[in-house]
Parts: sequence; C-alpha cells; structure tokens
Amino acid sequence: MYMGRKRNNSLGIWLTQQELESLKTRISKTNINQSAYIRKCILEKDMTVIPGIRDLIIEIKRIGNNLNQITRSVNEGSLTIIRDDLKDIKEDLKKVWEQLAITLKKI
Repeated sequence: MYMGRKRNNSLGIWLTQQELESLKTRISKTNINQSAYIRKCILEKDMTVIPGIRDLIIEIKRIGNNLNQITRSVNEGSLTIIRDDLKDIKEDLKKVWEQLAITLKKI
C-alpha cells in the first residue's frame, strides 16, 4: 500500500438494484466521482446539483479546445484568422453564456 495516501480505509456496502440505480442517478447529476459523492454525504457537506451543468461544461471544453487549436495554428503561421472565424467563435460563446444564464436561473 502507498504510505502517502491520505485515505487508506476502504468500505464495501451491499445495495439493492433500486438503491444502486438511485445512487448512480444522483451521482450522474453531479460532476464528482462516486467516492467523493459518498464522502460528502457522510460528512453532511452541502451539495448543489445544477441541472444542465454537465452539458454546459462539455460545451465550454469544446470551445476551449477549438480556441487552443486555432491559437496553435496561428502561432505556427499555418492559419490566418479572418473576421468570419472570429464571428463564429463569438456566436458560440454567446450561446454558452445564454445557456449559463438559463442554468443559473434553475438554482
């Protein structure tokens, strides 16, 4: 066992199929893993589940990846950004901001 590990105790539990599905459903609504979710429940920490946040995170990551690829290409000299490219990026970002506003109104 790795001695520097902060958590060195494992816990196994038995659940019915319904309990397991309920747990999986609840975890899927967050952006944390099963262990972190259970620890938060045990320690009675507040959890805020924001409906739609997972899709929004995916979209933001997609835009970030696209911007990184464009930046890399511009720096390498293999791409020249034109006004239409910037307009498309601006539209994508506008859509994300609108979705973020809608999502935040749900909480």
